[in-house]
Amino acid sequence: MAEEAAEKAPEKPKRSGGGIVPLIVNGVGVFALSLAAVVVGGFVNAKLHPTQELVQGPDGKLMLKPEEKKEAGGGGEKDHESGSSKPAIYFAFDPPLIVNFDDTQSVRFLQLQIEVLTRDEKTVEAVKLHQPVMRNNLLMLMNGRDYKTLMTREGKESLRQECLKEVQKILKKETGSAGVEDLYFSSFVVQ
Repeated sequence: MAEEAAEKAPEKPKRSGGGIVPLIVNGVGVFALSLAAVVVGGFVNAKLHPTQELVQGPDGKLMLKPEEKKEAGGGGEKDHESGSSKPAIYFAFDPPLIVNFDDTQSVRFLQLQIEVLTRDEKTVEAVKLHQPVMRNNLLMLMNGRDYKTLMTREGKESLRQECLKEVQKILKKETGSAGVEDLYFSSFVVQ
């Protein structure tokens, strides 16, 4: 009878894989590979995108420290394009300018966010002071534009250049110096 009971008892299934030790070894291996990928990725990222130092600007706000470029033969620290060693300062006209103009089929609206580039804090103060005149003249300049021309890259660039000349003309008249190096459209919406 003991023999029959031994025959009828189900056999325990055999485990494959060797237990918990291989699972732990595999887990540690995956962790080590992931850690190595993060470290190597950090070094590659640091080489591709070097960090820039933050410095306190003349107005007390933090800004990126300008890169120091040395000219060949001179050893100076001037910016090659502008000839100035001062950092760029951007000033945004707020609120955006909104102009309506006629299209052949309907009335259209143009909303522009304008920012000017200067390297002098005094120029920023002058732009703030004379902003009402600038806004008025820019609105008049934009009024009456042709929709099809305005939608081309050349039309937008032409308008940008005209706006820059108008801002510089006002600053020259009011302060004696054009002061603004460039003018940018940071938002250009036509509806």
